[in-house]
Amino acid sequence: MRMRWMIVAAAGLVALAAWAAVAFTYFFLHPSVALFTAVATIAALSLEGFFWVCAAVLGWSFLAGRRQMLMRLRNRFFPRREH
Repeated sequence: MRMRWMIVAAAGLVALAAWAAVAFTYFFLHPSVALFTAVATIAALSLEGFFWVCAAVLGWSFLAGRRQMLMRLRNRFFPRREH
């Protein structure tokens, strides 16, 4: 398994664990509104972090796979001059 998929999987497990904590808190602890709001906010931020990690990892791999094409495109519009 490649490292990028392990990073995405780890971030996904953190987000999943945070939302499992929300479910556990809601069903078993019967929290106050303030506590439930805090737990749900932390879980939402972990999900936001998961989305950012996915975007960064997948975007980076997309650009790394197309580096040669991007270099050709750059050389077409901005050619290097030999002096």
